[in-house]
Amino acid sequence: MTDDLETYLRSTLGHASDHAPHAPAGIHGRIVARSRRRRLRLHAVVAGVAAAAIVVPLTMIQTGGDVSTGTIDRERRYERNLEKQPPIGERLVTANASEGRPIELWFTRAAGGDVRFCVHTLSRAGGGSSFCGDDPVTGPASLEGSTASWPPPDSVLYYGTSGDEVSAVAAVIGRGVKLDGRIQRPAGAPRSIWTVTVPSTTEVSAFEFTDARGKVLTSVKNKRFTVPEATAKPVGKELRLGGLSANVYETPDKTLVWKLDGKPVGMHLVREKDLMTDLGGDKYPVELRERDHRWFGIASAGTAEVQLVFADGRTVSAAARRDPWGIGFRLFAGTHDRDGDMYQEGFQIVGYDVAGKEIWREPHPSQNTGG
Repeated sequence: MTDDLETYLRSTLGHASDHAPHAPAGIHGRIVARSRRRRLRLHAVVAGVAAAAIVVPLTMIQTGGDVSTGTIDRERRYERNLEKQPPIGERLVTANASEGRPIELWFTRAAGGDVRFCVHTLSRAGGGSSFCGDDPVTGPASLEGSTASWPPPDSVLYYGTSGDEVSAVAAVIGRGVKLDGRIQRPAGAPRSIWTVTVPSTTEVSAFEFTDARGKVLTSVKNKRFTVPEATAKPVGKELRLGGLSANVYETPDKTLVWKLDGKPVGMHLVREKDLMTDLGGDKYPVELRERDHRWFGIASAGTAEVQLVFADGRTVSAAARRDPWGIGFRLFAGTHDRDGDMYQEGFQIVGYDVAGKEIWREPHPSQNTGG
C-alpha cells in the first residue's frame, strides 16, 4: 500500500472517534483519499469546511475488484455522484501541485435550490475522492478548502468562490506581503472560482478580495493547519536508515514518522489495530512512501529485503531492519535515480525472507490510459 493520505485519514478518524465530539485540529479543507489496492474494501472520504474547521459527515462506500479495475470503479462512483449532484455549468479543471494531479471544482444545486460547492481530487498514488459542501455559497467570497495535509507537500492549493464584484484575490502571507491568485468563471457557472497556490512552508493568514479598482471588498481569515504529529514527543529511540530518521510518537495513537534533515516526509500508523491494516480490517504486507528519489516504509515481520521494480524492469533493493520499539514490523529505506512519476508509470514492490524467497508482491499498475 502506498498512500500517505489514507494513513492520515485513518489517523484523523482515530482521533475523532477517541475524542468525540471534538473535531481533530486542522481538519479544515483537507481532501483525503485512499490508494487503489487488490484488497480494497472501503473507500472513506473526510472533508472539512475550511472557515469553520468542522467535519462534514463521513461517507463509507463499499468497493471491490482487483487493482487493475480500481480506477475504473472509482471513476464510475464519481460519475454516479455527478448524476445525483449535477454541475451547474462547466467544471473547472486545474493543477493540484500537492499531488501532481488535476483537481476539479464546480457548483451544484441542492434540493432546496441553494448553490453548493463541489470538489473532485486524485492522489498521486491513485486514490480519489469527491464531495460537495453542506453550506450554500453566498456573499462576496468564500474559502472552501485546501489540499493541505501532513507530512506537508511541497505546495498547497487553496480554493473558494467569489461573486461578480470580485476581480482579484491574493493570499496574505505577511505584513504587507501578498501572493496573487487566479479567478476563473467556468461557462454557465453561477459564481467564479478562485485558486491560490503557495509553498507549504508559507503561513497564510487571510485571503483578500478586491474589485476592478483595487478596492478591498472583503477578507477571509485562514485557520492555521495543525496536526498532533507536528508537536508530539518521541516515545522511543530514533533509528537512522537510508539517510532518514524514524521514530514512534504518541498522538495519542502510535505513529511512526520519517524525517529528512529534521523535516517530516512520511508516516505510518503502528498501533496494533492499525498496523498495516486497511479500513476493512484486512492485513497487507507493506506500506511504501516515495519522495524526492527516496523510497521507504514498513513491511511484515518476516521480511528481510524489499525490492522496488520499475515499469522498465530495473530494480533497487533495501534491507529490512527490525523495529527497535518491539512493535513487530520491519523498516526499509533507500534511494533511486529515476526521474518522472513512478506511480504514473507503474511499479511493483516485492518482499523476500532471509533465505531469499519471495514472500509477498504488491503490483501497482500504470495510471496512464491503457496501462
